[in-house]
Amino acid sequence: MCLRVKGRKSMSRHVEQYESEIKSLQLQIAELKEVIKQMREEKNNTELLDFPWIGNLGQWYWMVPSNKVIFNERKVTTLGYKMEDLPKDIGFEFFTEKLHPDDYQPVMDNMREHLMGLRDSYETEYRIRSIDGTYVWYYDRGKVTKRDNDGNALVVSGIVFDISKNKLIQKRLKEANEKLNQIAITDALTGCYTRRYILSALEQEMERTKDYPLSLIMLDIDHFKEVNDQYGHDMGDLVLKNMVNIFLNLIGKKASLCRWGGEEFVILLPETKREQAIQCAEKIRLQLCSTVLPQVGIVTASFGVSSYRDGDTMNSMIKKADDLMYQSKKNGRNMVSFS
Repeated sequence: MCLRVKGRKSMSRHVEQYESEIKSLQLQIAELKEVIKQMREEKNNTELLDFPWIGNLGQWYWMVPSNKVIFNERKVTTLGYKMEDLPKDIGFEFFTEKLHPDDYQPVMDNMREHLMGLRDSYETEYRIRSIDGTYVWYYDRGKVTKRDNDGNALVVSGIVFDISKNKLIQKRLKEANEKLNQIAITDALTGCYTRRYILSALEQEMERTKDYPLSLIMLDIDHFKEVNDQYGHDMGDLVLKNMVNIFLNLIGKKASLCRWGGEEFVILLPETKREQAIQCAEKIRLQLCSTVLPQVGIVTASFGVSSYRDGDTMNSMIKKADDLMYQSKKNGRNMVSFS
């Protein structure tokens, strides 16, 4: 009698296990049927497929209640994984746990907002870690294609692309543009800013003059033509470079130095009052007077200082500094003039 009880218990366990397996199979069959249904519907629906096919890694389906993701194997083989080495069932977190730390939250927020109906679709770019530790760029777009009666998402269908090559091209274009821009705003000989840059910077600074003072120094190297005529243009170029180094060491971090043209320079001094700008110009003048340049000796400069006043424009500030600089040259050179 005891043996029969034990047999009944054992049989009961087998029945329960069998019923559990049946339910699991039924769920898998239902999910596969749903995927087939989704694929059939999408044959006549280009909403998810209307993209350039370069880098296409195929479609994916997320069965939300069971957290099972069905996908084209290219989505993982591109990351270096082999399908035979992966678990039988793969959940949403298999991919999200491999997201770049900077991309994780934006991706999760994007999907969460779509599931809640706050976005028309789930659409995002992100970096995902491959098996060797490097990151691959994916573009992912999906949509809830089935909800229950309460509006909860049951199935999300999507398509994914490897956009790493596109991102590399974008990066190189950005670097090239930045390099070109740097060339455009940098004087090739002296390394200081060009007139183009200083005009743009001055325009921006003048928008802040209600809150901060603003000053400008214009200077011209004295008798520079004689330096070129006597020692040659190569020596003249060396003089310009040496003088630029002197200027940069004395003007401060907030200031910008521009080669205005030839031997003329402009120093933009944000957040600098008139008296401070005059002191800066005088400091440079005195340093030039005490600096003996190789072969040519002491080379001086003439300065004009202007500061912003109500009603000034960019052109009027520059003209004031320019006029004052020529006043210094007219009055004997090697001096600072200010209004």
